[in-house]
Amino acid sequence: MGDEFQFRIESETGHAPQHGRPAGSGAPWGYREILLLVAVALLSQLLVTLAAVSVLGRMRALEPEAAMELLRVSPHIVVPLQMLTWLPVLACIWYAVTVRHGLRLSTGLAWISPPRSARSYVRTGALLAFASALVSIAIGDRTGSNPMTELLSNPDSMWLIGVFGVFVAPCFEELVFRGFLFGSLERMHGTAIALLGSSAIFAALHGAQYGWQWPQLVVLGLVGCAFGVVRIRSGSTMASTIVHAAYNGMLFLALIAVGRWLR
Repeated sequence: MGDEFQFRIESETGHAPQHGRPAGSGAPWGYREILLLVAVALLSQLLVTLAAVSVLGRMRALEPEAAMELLRVSPHIVVPLQMLTWLPVLACIWYAVTVRHGLRLSTGLAWISPPRSARSYVRTGALLAFASALVSIAIGDRTGSNPMTELLSNPDSMWLIGVFGVFVAPCFEELVFRGFLFGSLERMHGTAIALLGSSAIFAALHGAQYGWQWPQLVVLGLVGCAFGVVRIRSGSTMASTIVHAAYNGMLFLALIAVGRWLR
């Protein structure tokens, strides 16, 4: 109780975090709130999927199996449904941070201005994309077809996924993984466990998108660690979000360039 009270006093007085320490590292929520978030995310995914299958069945006269396949390969359906799935998750985080623990979202999730210029974090994200490509080659990542490659097979779909992956997904994922989850794990278990734990969960929750191909999961885990290091060193999830967006953007541009070269 004393630690929580001290954390609230420091948050409301606006004292800057110490160098190398993430803002909100004393995030007072724990496993109860984490489990609630997981339950809300799973229930949201289930209800949105069932509703989508039902609507597609009525509008397009599709059997459930055909509707599920359409949900897997059509980004014009996948992207809006993904955003609908995220809304209850964001509401759960808002409740835990602001209602249950009385903190500002920006304070609790470390959404503060980073200590360096945005341009430097964009460069970091671009270099990280290049490094991840080299790691993929080094570990023999010769991935075949998976849900993500199928989503990106159509040029129109590729642009939709690209815009979503640069301007929407990084913000949500960084607030969840490097904000809400990291802050709680760091308070309970220390920085190292928070870094490894949040990165492992980050990779695992992307597994289905890549058909659970182990090279992709390894790369995603390493990339998640890199985002976490940025969060630790800057004390800002805004910084890790910029790096994440630049990383996705560089991969997207590389994909476009390769596609044009192969034509």
